Amino acid sequence: MRVRLLTDCPDGLLGIRKGVMDTGHWVLDMDGRPTGAAAAVILDNTLSAALRTSVDGLNWVVTTELHLNFMRPLPADGTVLEAWTRALVGDEAGGMATGTLQGPDGTEYVQGTGWFQRAEGNTSEGLDRFEALAKQPLGEEEGASLGALLAAGPATPVLPGGRPDFAQSFVPGLGFARKDLLRNSQGALHGGALMMMAALAAQQAMPDRTGYDLQSLGAAYLRPAFGEIATRTHVCYAGSSLRVVDVELFSAEPGSTGKAFVQATALFRQAQ
Repeated sequence: MRVRLLTDCPDGLLGIRKGVMDTGHWVLDMDGRPTGAAAAVILDNTLSAALRTSVDGLNWVVTTELHLNFMRPLPADGTVLEAWTRALVGDEAGGMATGTLQGPDGTEYVQGTGWFQRAEGNTSEGLDRFEALAKQPLGEEEGASLGALLAAGPATPVLPGGRPDFAQSFVPGLGFARKDLLRNSQGALHGGALMMMAALAAQQAMPDRTGYDLQSLGAAYLRPAFGEIATRTHVCYAGSSLRVVDVELFSAEPGSTGKAFVQATALFRQAQ
């Protein structure tokens, strides 16, 4: 989402500046509100880059776990945000990195931590295509919101009026149509895109969602994801100031077994 990875990476107190992200309409959620979930792509990219540059011979990795904390909604006014990241531990098998996304004035918007495992099989053509696609949106998508860029479909109808009667089991959530622009260098769906899908599905599971901001989102990546994506959600807790929603992403393709690609948990706090 307008992400540019940097090859000239200055050091600082927060680590290494590994990438920048332009803000705009693409940081707006399906209700037209800015969301930190749009930072998932740049943090997934730059955290893995920080790990790879810290370990000799670790040329490519896949994300196994990503956790983001959202201090405040992202600006949607064209501000250029910077990702400062650093490796915490790593070896030839993979490792862990942490970082923060901040504005030009030093304001921190999102903090992230990720675990990664070594991967093989990438080609130079795949890496070039991946870096080009990371700069989306382009053309007609320039003014699109996050849901439109992810090709989100309708959610399960919500109950009208009053305090919501939250279901205590998983129910169908948002769907996401197949979109090749969201693939990574290996052809699977990008981990950051999957995390944004989980965030939107969790948000849409709450009928009174406009009164709550995303506080944190954690995702475990169980297997590569391809094609059309379906979600199922479970509102685990619905207090007056805190909400907890579990989300699973799985294949919506014909013949799918329903096994989850991603398991995620989102926490929402009451909006100020």
